[in-house]
Amino acid sequence: MNNAGNHTRWITILVVCHIVAAGQPIDVTPLLPVATGATREIRLAVVAGDLEHAADQLKTLQGADRDLWRGILAIIRNDTTTAIRVLPRSGTPKALGVAYYLAGQHLLFREQMAAAIRIAPDDFGAYYYLGRHYDSDVGDSEAAAKWFRLALERNGGYARARFYLGNCLERLGEEAEAEIEYLASLSVAQSLVGLARLRLGAGDARAASGFVQKAMEMDPRDVSAPKLAARIFSALDKPRDALRALETAASLAPRNAAIRYQLWRAYRAAQEPLKAAAALSEFERLRAVYGTNP
Repeated sequence: MNNAGNHTRWITILVVCHIVAAGQPIDVTPLLPVATGATREIRLAVVAGDLEHAADQLKTLQGADRDLWRGILAIIRNDTTTAIRVLPRSGTPKALGVAYYLAGQHLLFREQMAAAIRIAPDDFGAYYYLGRHYDSDVGDSEAAAKWFRLALERNGGYARARFYLGNCLERLGEEAEAEIEYLASLSVAQSLVGLARLRLGAGDARAASGFVQKAMEMDPRDVSAPKLAARIFSALDKPRDALRALETAASLAPRNAAIRYQLWRAYRAAQEPLKAAAALSEFERLRAVYGTNP
């Protein structure tokens, strides 16, 4: 993972803010409250990634607003201790639930999300976060899809919820429904990856190639796109392109032993023995430290 400052700035510039807990990205955007006259500037600063100015704006807030935004800034910085200490005073269980999630307290997270739904049943955020939890942590695609649908009933324009719903539906074998959700969320690079995966599964590697290349252009930091691209280029009998895609994937996920193994095979097939030997050595080292799928 990149250092916290650079990572935070990158994600907030993209508006869909992320932090990482247990290896999973957490969207901060559904956490942000609607701006009021007093909070408009701090909200704009957070969305723009100017956390220094946002911290300065805390001085202009009072009471629950100050506690809430102090907690949100602590969440973005992954400072769960501060977030859990100040957020109970804000009266916002959704934000407190996210702080508990980051701290690994999943039962407390669920309790706070249930409270958030009781207080504000029309706010899509709690439903969305529950969907992410059941998807990433519990591995229950059916339950996750239910929560994502509830979120989308309240905010149909939130593209990331559509992507995650599509991903759940794909895993459930509902590929036609998954494609609908991916097509409705083309602003999310991973939806393009999903479409590429569906096209490849249907035997149309050429169409899959178009989608995955757009995904790599849209989000060059997402390792899933070049990993899939390597499979697609292999299906198109383009071994050099497949090799370059694997090299990109390895640079994005340097601790992933499985990618190094695939690189070893690709270099060996390309008759590049020195690179093949280096890839095999790195695979064995990573496997010993992290296992085959870190």
